Amino acid sequence: MDREELTSAEAFKRMFDSNALLLRTTMPAQVVSVDLVKNTVSVQPCLMGKMENESGSHLLPIINDAQIQYYGAGDLWITFEPKEGDYCILSISDRSIEAWKKVGGTIDPKLNRHHDMSDAFAYFGINPFPRAIPSVEAGTMHIRTRDGSTGIKIKPDAIKYDLEGVEVASMTSSLVTFNVPVSLVDVTSNGKNISGNHTHSGVQTGGGNTGGPNS
Repeated sequence: MDREELTSAEAFKRMFDSNALLLRTTMPAQVVSVDLVKNTVSVQPCLMGKMENESGSHLLPIINDAQIQYYGAGDLWITFEPKEGDYCILSISDRSIEAWKKVGGTIDPKLNRHHDMSDAFAYFGINPFPRAIPSVEAGTMHIRTRDGSTGIKIKPDAIKYDLEGVEVASMTSSLVTFNVPVSLVDVTSNGKNISGNHTHSGVQTGGGNTGGPNS
């Protein structure tokens, strides 16, 4: 390979590497603010940027209006409120989603930009090691507060309900158990009222039994 060919190859590699530095795909970020009406967050990318021939690294700009990824479809959804400081993963769209966010459907993006960080979706649930979710139970799907004191535990053979550190109820296919006092207003059995103000027929003094509850 002569010097001219080597120089051309080096020039192409430099151009490719320079463009690759601007190509965005995924990146961790931290929430700065939340807009629950639009289902969006503004986030600060967690990984600093560095341009070719730049002596140091620099903060990437805050990304505004990144769409929150909730879990669901149709009429059934699991929603949550991200808090300032929460971590997420940004997934960067191949094309501009600026117009799509406003109207949905299938559209012409119009803007000729690709893999731009302003076209990001925010996926929640990731954490760096120091902020790992504590007390994760094996064999359990747990919808819970971060500390685990309140939540619903779904196991292959049971469902358990915790509130402020107390297991208030558990359920299997054959038994429902309440571990705290239960307050009931109206209770019916076989279509008849058996709550506190119900009456019985056939009441007699002595050791006999009453009739069934009146309707």
